[in-house]
Amino acid sequence: MSLRLLSALPVFSAMSVAVSVTVLLASTPAYAKDKDGDEKGEKGEKGEKGEKDKDGDAGDKEDQVITDQSIDAYDDLEDAQPGAPGKFEQRLWATYGYVPAEGHTPSDTLELSYTGKGLLHNTEFDLAQYFEHDDVDNSAGFNFGWMQRWVKDGGRKSAVPSIGTLGEYYLRSHWAGSLLPNSQIAQYYAPGATTGDHVSGTLTVAKYLGPGSIYLNGMVQAQIFTNDNTTGVICVTDADVAYQPSAAPDQNGMAAPNYDGCDYWSPITLEARIGYNMPIIADKLNVIADFIHLTNEFKTQQPSATLTAPEQHYPYEMGEVAVMWHVDEHWTLSPGIQFGIPGAPGDAAGSGETPTYETGIFLLHE
Repeated sequence: MSLRLLSALPVFSAMSVAVSVTVLLASTPAYAKDKDGDEKGEKGEKGEKGEKDKDGDAGDKEDQVITDQSIDAYDDLEDAQPGAPGKFEQRLWATYGYVPAEGHTPSDTLELSYTGKGLLHNTEFDLAQYFEHDDVDNSAGFNFGWMQRWVKDGGRKSAVPSIGTLGEYYLRSHWAGSLLPNSQIAQYYAPGATTGDHVSGTLTVAKYLGPGSIYLNGMVQAQIFTNDNTTGVICVTDADVAYQPSAAPDQNGMAAPNYDGCDYWSPITLEARIGYNMPIIADKLNVIADFIHLTNEFKTQQPSATLTAPEQHYPYEMGEVAVMWHVDEHWTLSPGIQFGIPGAPGDAAGSGETPTYETGIFLLHE
């Protein structure tokens, strides 16, 4: 582990521990299933006041579709499913990977989620703290999310799928640099060395298929509050050390030719995912696999007299495999791995931007 990462960890650890102590609230899920996962699930599920509801949605239990189609795993697939009504969930992702163009990429995410009750029983609100460090772009920030299930899967005998949306806002934070203003950490997390603010929207369609469920995701992300002088550009030396655009060797301005040695965030990023959730042991063990196609987060520069062959930026194509283990009614543990697809455009071109691998652990408490 690099000295730079070690110097950042105490700041992150203190913050994570404080957040964890604050948000570690217990809730009780329901993993009981009906025979075929039809729309009504278990009739007569008791609400919090002991009154019978019609389909389990108005009580404090997850309905059958949530139980079957939720993906609580080390995986990027969105499932369009909220949590148990009126309950909190806490999630932790701990990740370590390698990208040839960026080096080793340790990161983590700590997230608190709450699902509403009554009219909001299909609505989940998320607040996450994210931290990443690598040799090029570094991120420390907060992610605000709103997940909504608009349509509930009609069951295995129905053609109606689950349909949901996820809206997110990533707020870049200066806490890593501001707490240590005279250290190298401040430089690594300066505007020209970190991802900027962005908003994204994801549409999810999920459907019972065979013994499990299939998922389709479409995501669009837009960079905001960026400009080509600071937060819209990232610059590194040949040794992959970040610096500010004002120190770039080509001082011809933002119009072509661009600053040499700098990459510019693409205003729009698109992503598509398709995956399958396969139950192995009912209510206990699942395997999830999916494929991801993601456009590059950087634009390709225009050639100039001093930069005749600018770096080309290709889309990413990756696969993921995760195991989801419901340890008990409160805890879920999931190891997983993401890997670049050999022969994909970016990989075949030798750009080095496609991740070789990213692996880690996901932990859920509910």
